[in-house]
This record gives sequence, C-alpha cells and structure tokens, in this order.
Amino acid sequence: MAETPLQMTERLYGKLQRRKHNAKKWSDAYEGKRPLLFASPEFSTQTGGLFDEFSDNWCSVVPDATVERLMPIAFRLEDGTVDRTAGTAWRRSECDVEIGLALLEALITGRSYALVWNNTDAG
Repeated sequence: MAETPLQMTERLYGKLQRRKHNAKKWSDAYEGKRPLLFASPEFSTQTGGLFDEFSDNWCSVVPDATVERLMPIAFRLEDGTVDRTAGTAWRRSECDVEIGLALLEALITGRSYALVWNNTDAG
C-alpha cells in the first residue's frame, strides 16, 4: 500500500527528530558553543590556572576552508557527457550563489537540504 502524504511527512519528520541531537552538537562545536578547554591538568598547574578559562575555537577552520575550495562546475549524465540544460537551470535558479551555505551545512552536520520544484508556470 502506498504511503499517504501525511504518513510520509510524519516518517520524514521522525528522521529529522532522530538526527537533531547530532546536528546540534556539531553546529554548536562549529559556533564555539562548547567547552573548548584544551589545557591539560599539568599545564594548568604550571601556569597557576592562568589559562583555565581560555579556549580557541578551531572547529570552524576546516569546514570554512573546505567550502572556499568547492564549487560544482558541471552536471554529467550517466554516459559522461555534460548536461548543459541542468547547468543553465542551476545558474538561473541562483544555486551557484547559495551552494556555499548548503555545502557548509553538509560539512558541519553531515547533511544539507534544499527545496526544489518544477516551476513551469514562471515565465
């Protein structure tokens, strides 16, 4: 029996809920909202606790640097030829502008989502 739209929505919502904790954990790390104290007890003893409250968030460096170097350049069909129609639609929809946000989210949380539709009514 086919899934109803409501059943599909509830199933997908359940998947999002199950992934929410990990996505928040990695997003918080990226944004520096985690205890980032790296001083060992020995270091703390030697410095008299001077740096106990100090932390530096390097969790954003890797995804940020990676996103700067990623950009889709073409869409290839199964036979290896370039799909120019897909490339034109990509640029016309301004996906080339927004792709950095989607890639960053994917690098941070392991997933990224986009809404797509066939807007045949648009001129």
